[in-house]
Amino acid sequence: MMSPCSAEEPSPTERSRPMKSIFINSERRLRNGWKVLGSVALSVALILGLVLLQKQLPVELRRIVSGPLCAFFGVLLSSWLCLRLEREPLSSLGILPVRRSARDFGLGILGGAALVGAVAAVVFSLDGFHLERAASNGAAAIFKVSWFMLGVALFEETLFHGYAFQRAIRGMGPMWTQLVFAAVFSLAHAFNPGMDGGARTVALTATFLAGWMLGLCYLRTGGLALPVGVHVGWNGLLGLLGFGVSGEEFKGMWMPVFHGQPEWLTGGRYGLEASVVTLVVLCLFILALSRWKGTRQSEAPTPLTGAQGQGA
Repeated sequence: MMSPCSAEEPSPTERSRPMKSIFINSERRLRNGWKVLGSVALSVALILGLVLLQKQLPVELRRIVSGPLCAFFGVLLSSWLCLRLEREPLSSLGILPVRRSARDFGLGILGGAALVGAVAAVVFSLDGFHLERAASNGAAAIFKVSWFMLGVALFEETLFHGYAFQRAIRGMGPMWTQLVFAAVFSLAHAFNPGMDGGARTVALTATFLAGWMLGLCYLRTGGLALPVGVHVGWNGLLGLLGFGVSGEEFKGMWMPVFHGQPEWLTGGRYGLEASVVTLVVLCLFILALSRWKGTRQSEAPTPLTGAQGQGA
């Protein structure tokens, strides 16, 4: 005789299992996908709060404590809180010993500047532009551009290749993570000024490739210093030469005067990042990075080790 409570009806424990499988993996830890979403949501909230506070500062102080720098501190604080919950140190974010970080950062600046220099040289040789000295071309212009670009690089690299990127690698491996985060990095620039006509397609493709390149810089070193350095060198030289940086105007040491060549060659108002020459240079550099074995050492974080066992 069957009881009113049929034996086929799942018990409370059984009913909780599907929910547990959604949020908790086989190691009884929160799945990395939820860690990614949670860290991004927390970062956005902290960024908005700090940027709003920054706008209340005096104008003179706002020039030093820039919006991108405040955004960086927001992401850094979010990352620290997430790592505290996992009982991991902030250094596991990819902050390596000072000596190695300084070396990677310096090499990154040289590498990023060399990439922009190569693009500029090719476009110049094709009669795309010539440079004229700007009115404010002293040390103050160099410092202003460099300081602002450092804030941008710290913010974007910590956001796109920090905690969320690293936990995504543990959940779905490096290849899919690179694809997803490079695409998000590109889409984050989709509404920047200067994207007219075909420039939009070239610029978004170049930004996707740049995101992939910067992700490889992290994967090959296990640290954030190299991608931050490349980012600073790339944006910094663009700004100092007076080109648009992702569509934003900067008053550097020089000003480009265009010779009427098509925008797919010069990048136009958006900057050299919307030039097809940039696509070629980035592809070549990505190929070189892919063949490079990297400089990971024992003290570097190893996000690839968890890619096979922790689940999404």
